[in-house]
Amino acid sequence: MHNSQNGANAGSGSGPNKYLMPGIGGYADPCVGCHTSSVANETKKNLNGSIVPIVLNTVAPSAPVATNMLAGGNFYWVSKDSASWDKYGHNVYGIVGTDRNLAEAPGTLDACAAGECHTTLASATNTKNKPGCQGCHFRVMHHVIDSSSVNSTTGYRFLWGHTYSGGNYTAWVEGVEDSDWEATKSSSDHNFYKGTSAAYSAGANGLANTHSISAFCSGCHGLFHNDNGGPTSPWTRHPVDIALPTSGEYNSYDPTTSYSTEAPVSWQNPATPVRSEARVMCLSCHRPHGSDQPDMLRWDYNTMIAGGGSNTTGCFTCHTGKDGTP
Repeated sequence: MHNSQNGANAGSGSGPNKYLMPGIGGYADPCVGCHTSSVANETKKNLNGSIVPIVLNTVAPSAPVATNMLAGGNFYWVSKDSASWDKYGHNVYGIVGTDRNLAEAPGTLDACAAGECHTTLASATNTKNKPGCQGCHFRVMHHVIDSSSVNSTTGYRFLWGHTYSGGNYTAWVEGVEDSDWEATKSSSDHNFYKGTSAAYSAGANGLANTHSISAFCSGCHGLFHNDNGGPTSPWTRHPVDIALPTSGEYNSYDPTTSYSTEAPVSWQNPATPVRSEARVMCLSCHRPHGSDQPDMLRWDYNTMIAGGGSNTTGCFTCHTGKDGTP
């Protein structure tokens, strides 16, 4: 930890290393070393009394994989490091190299240079000095109580934007974190995500004004938010931060009484969820770290066949009428 002075090597040995920390467990990013497990279904581990969530298993989670990984998913599939597996998760420095199929974050509206966190999370350096995991988990504060409701001091899962004004960071995500990050999960045991009913444009101002999880995603994937055709149907893209209707086919899914951890929703006020304030979000369909499905989807899209008459999972959790027999 002393082998660094003004960014230069102060003595013999390897280094200097960012944050005075070496890579852990052979991983270049120390975040990855602590949050990795070689046990197939381990979702959290005890490190000298600290319970640490696992985001990368080096052995495939067993089926059904949704029960053997945390809410954010798992980097196992994208870590297999090939063009075909790049589709299964975010490419993050310390886990896997740059995506072979995409030159930049899909749907990006940001004008950042190559290697910036808005362009890719696989770069070792950028102007914010926040490579890899910290491109999203921008302000890591490990002594926050995860199960508490969050605010400008804490930040939900350390998810912040890097806008800075008046001596403070102004953009962060709100929510209420499940005490074990959904290692165990049910309709009454899960995360509570922040959504919004306010109109906003993608990017930092949208996050600063709404603090919603989808506004955070729009920082890198803004086109998917802005180019949906407007605030009402018909849409050219699936909308987010849009109310889950309380009528028609959507009335059959009441997340206040039968919340689906497969197709989660966000809330205008996560601490006191109300059915009329349930919102569709990016995480309703995707897992942000990765999954066993292409595009980080929560379910096998090939089985989502309208009119099949028997499937009540995946897309049909919300679109209950679409699976009915024509």
